[in-house]
Amino acid sequence: MQQEKNNVVMDTNIVVSAAISSDGTPARIFELFLEKSILNYTTDEIIDEISEVIDRPLLGIDKDYKKFILDNFKLLSVIIKPTFDEDAVPDKDDNKFINCALSAKADIISGDSHLLKLGSYKGVKILSAKQFLDKVL
Repeated sequence: MQQEKNNVVMDTNIVVSAAISSDGTPARIFELFLEKSILNYTTDEIIDEISEVIDRPLLGIDKDYKKFILDNFKLLSVIIKPTFDEDAVPDKDDNKFINCALSAKADIISGDSHLLKLGSYKGVKILSAKQFLDKVL
């Protein structure tokens, strides 16, 4: 029996954390994504946020590695236009992840406290990187 692919929405902090350290749990999730073991859904708005955050000089991420992360994120993700416009969390910037996940029928992987505090929202599970890996490995 073939294992069902895990449909996810990776939060910005998961992608950026994977770029900062190749050792951590977010990096392992990004490896699963590169191996196509998980299917990531995203939006133009999420891609814009990741591009902006990963480019911050303070993070000290190598230019070529940033390009590798962003290029693969765009190439391997399913880019959708959300069909939901929920107002689920106090930090309005985080609603884009909820709306993407609801539209894609996917779980959210996040390190964001506002999202993690919800735990789930209208059937969408919101998991930390560790919770997600524990579930799939």
